[in-house]
Amino acid sequence: MRKIEIKLLGKNNYLRWTLEQWFYEIKDIVEKEYNILLELKVIDTEDAEPMLAIDDAVFLEGLPGEEGYLIEVLKKVLDSVLVSN
Repeated sequence: MRKIEIKLLGKNNYLRWTLEQWFYEIKDIVEKEYNILLELKVIDTEDAEPMLAIDDAVFLEGLPGEEGYLIEVLKKVLDSVLVSN
């Protein structure tokens, strides 16, 4: 099973904490659909808005309005990453 590392970058604040919690709420859904393992690596930066990235490619900046939007953004980037590799 393939492992994909997602980086969560930003200041240790409420926005980053919320995005981290949402990630863990949707993680199982996405892993089952794509037959992959997702690993979240939290990295402290000076950026006020949290960001999600794979490798060095940021695919989400800020906190989405809801967890459902996070699922859609993550699925879109995984479609691209899994096809190219």
